[in-house]
Amino acid sequence: MKITIQKSRRWFATEMSRCGVDAKYIDAFAGRTPSSVLEKHYLDYSPERLQEIYDEVGLTVCA
Repeated sequence: MKITIQKSRRWFATEMSRCGVDAKYIDAFAGRTPSSVLEKHYLDYSPERLQEIYDEVGLTVCA
């Protein structure tokens, strides 16, 4: 199986979604910046918050 960047991004987004992560945060992990006023000014997209979400999920690529 050939692993491409696109396949790995799709896998990551799918797994995060299956673990219940909000789509807004999945977009932030993928580098897509928020566009709405709510997202820009009122939701926490800090590196610390994203790390907290990632740690809660416990997703690993290689064991």
